[in-house]
Amino acid sequence: MIKKHLILILSILSSTALIGIIAIQAFWIGSTINQRELQFDAAIKKSLIEVIHTTNRFEAINRLNSDQKTQQLYKLLNNNLNLTKYIGANRNDSLIMTGGELESLWGNQQNIMEELVQELFSNNSYRTIEERVPKPMLDSVINSVFKNNGLNVKYYFGVFDKNNNIVYTNNSEVEEKLISSEYRLNLFPNDFFGSSAYLAFMIPHQRSYVFKSMSILLILSTLFIIIIILTFYYTFTIIYKQKKISIIKNDFINNMTHELKTPISTISLACEALSDKDLRSSESTRTRFVSMINDENKRLGVLVENVLQSAVLDRGEIQLKLELININDIIEKAVKNVIIQVEKNGGTIEIDSKAKNTTILADQVHITNVIYNLLDNANKYTPCNPKIIISTEDVVNGVVIKIKDNGIGISKENQHKIFDKLYRVPTGDRHDVKGFGLGLSYVKAIIDKHKGEITINSSLGKGTTFSIHLSLKPKDYEQKD
Repeated sequence: MIKKHLILILSILSSTALIGIIAIQAFWIGSTINQRELQFDAAIKKSLIEVIHTTNRFEAINRLNSDQKTQQLYKLLNNNLNLTKYIGANRNDSLIMTGGELESLWGNQQNIMEELVQELFSNNSYRTIEERVPKPMLDSVINSVFKNNGLNVKYYFGVFDKNNNIVYTNNSEVEEKLISSEYRLNLFPNDFFGSSAYLAFMIPHQRSYVFKSMSILLILSTLFIIIIILTFYYTFTIIYKQKKISIIKNDFINNMTHELKTPISTISLACEALSDKDLRSSESTRTRFVSMINDENKRLGVLVENVLQSAVLDRGEIQLKLELININDIIEKAVKNVIIQVEKNGGTIEIDSKAKNTTILADQVHITNVIYNLLDNANKYTPCNPKIIISTEDVVNGVVIKIKDNGIGISKENQHKIFDKLYRVPTGDRHDVKGFGLGLSYVKAIIDKHKGEITINSSLGKGTTFSIHLSLKPKDYEQKD
């Protein structure tokens, strides 16, 4: 048997190891979440920079396509640039321009560039922000860039002027949040005199997207932790149960040894007395010793039968012989068997039969044993002058049998254990209460087999009442052949 202090040490070491594993797992999960958040944040910022560049490129193309003079200047500048490249590549050609002509070409190119810049600046000065970057175009660019980068998230954006006045947004309810958003970029970074507009961007429930991306990892980690905890709990529950069972079995063996030794000793003494020639000559003495041997032999049979019945119940092999019986007759028979023991203790048994429907379908032998066991317990656990009341009353489709005593009672913490096999209620300083702890487990098994119910109502020092509810005919009961 595992020693108590060894179980305690194993429990402490295992608990420490389990807590350590869970803490390390939680640390790595937290670190992974933080890393994913940083990666997610970097991906958003990178995508927004790409959005700005794409938007400015589209704006420039649209401006060139929409203004005729700008197009002419751009073509003229492009022709001059191509001519300059040609001259640079063919310096030894006989058709190369003179120095004055080349200088004129460069000057003309510079003038065109200045005029183009002035034209572009002039166009931007007189165009509103929404004209330069329409809302549908910006929304389309953001959606396209984010999808290309694998960011399938819901987003809100808004364009604000340099005074933080809203120009447009895709959700007016989050305007205040957009103003304070950490994702705030210059919408026109190429403007010569500073940007006149800003793009503000936000993702609602950003952390939930991170958790969603890690859902499989989090689910598996949580599942494994739960499995480890349940396995740990189950393992040590089994260990403690086995230890309790070991203690109970040792008590059972001790009790059984004591119970069996008493009748064996009595029979042995009676046999020795009968072997004595002087005692054997007296007929009355011989009859008394033979009766004693017979009683103790019956007692041994009852003890063995209790153990055998318990084994049969464990295997589920018990068979009920159902027949119509009168519950009042069963009670009277059980009372007759126990009344002598009760009277020896200066007690009484009172029968209060209120039930009118007393005929039930049940096994006569087992129901008699049930009533006898409860009456015997009531007598054993009452220190002196037991007063036992057994009553019956009608209920819907059944009858209730109550056995009440004025004994020591059962505490609340022990009441849910009393029907466990081999369990015996602690009796404090009293050590004269004999038994194997099989009686009430047998009672519960038989009542369950009859599709009935047994309940207990007890308080320490105030006695105990057992209530048995039996149907007039058990429902859905199939008798085995």
